[in-house]
Amino acid sequence: NDFPLFAAGHRLYRSTNYGQTWVPISPDLTRADTLTLGSSGGPITQDNTSVEYYATIFALAESPHAEGTIWVGSDDGLLHITRNGGESWTDITPGERLLPSDAMINSIDVDPHRPGGLYVAATRYKVDDFKPYLLHTDDYGASWRRIDDGIEAPSFTRVIRADPERQGLLYAGTETGMFISMDDGETWQPFQLNLPIVPVTDLTLRQGELVVATQGRGFYVLDDLTPLHQLEDAVSASEMWLFQPKPTYRMDGYRQRVTRGAGTNPESGVVIHYRLAEALPDSVDAALKILDRTGETVQTFTPDDDRFELATDAGMNRAVWGRRYPDAA
Repeated sequence: NDFPLFAAGHRLYRSTNYGQTWVPISPDLTRADTLTLGSSGGPITQDNTSVEYYATIFALAESPHAEGTIWVGSDDGLLHITRNGGESWTDITPGERLLPSDAMINSIDVDPHRPGGLYVAATRYKVDDFKPYLLHTDDYGASWRRIDDGIEAPSFTRVIRADPERQGLLYAGTETGMFISMDDGETWQPFQLNLPIVPVTDLTLRQGELVVATQGRGFYVLDDLTPLHQLEDAVSASEMWLFQPKPTYRMDGYRQRVTRGAGTNPESGVVIHYRLAEALPDSVDAALKILDRTGETVQTFTPDDDRFELATDAGMNRAVWGRRYPDAA
């Protein structure tokens, strides 16, 4: 009972013996429309890959806030919640004005900061509607609001995730790449960076990193979300801003070079982010000092130091310190 497993069909099932047996804990939580229950293949090819017919719970999330609270969304447009482990379920599907009835609930994400909160990403591209559909509730589905302003067709939305470290920081994966919101979905802007223009099908956050899965069967990782967690108005208003680095662990290993068919490990060291309002001229005596906890200087680096890359360009810059003291003479 301490480690239940869940599996979804048209009903939700639970196992308390590691999958050896399953019991249903819900009624049918789909529309069960007879027009979408059978074969969707044509009379000649009968081409079915199991994604053309519906009435399936497509998205599932167990609340980390309260035991027994489970949210589910179906591929034919319904949303339900239970707050007692499946003993009773409530239909919390938004109205047609916010979400058309034939939308597919593609992904859901429990709000990490509000117990009654849920983020929803839905799609209607199979009926030639390529608009985004992102929604949020903070009262267990009693009311909903659309939160996709700034994302335009054909960037229909496949996934939405909320950052557990900063309330209101959201990431969305769309048919044409990544978007980010700093104000809980009120506005969005592209967050493509060096990603290719490719459908982003899933996202996950772990230990201050963002992992991206794409329709091109590729994975990408944004290794350090620290600047986003600390971003505020004072950053852009200041001439110079040093972000607090995230905790770094010194471990054995090395940074693998880029090779065909393999990824690239992140930098081995303390990643230091800083922002300059304007590029520093050569006449400025710029330096970056590493201090220990007593305030004593460990290392001092300058832009002309061959051992350390200290950029002085306008905008965001990044330097990596290898966590070592000066070499012995």
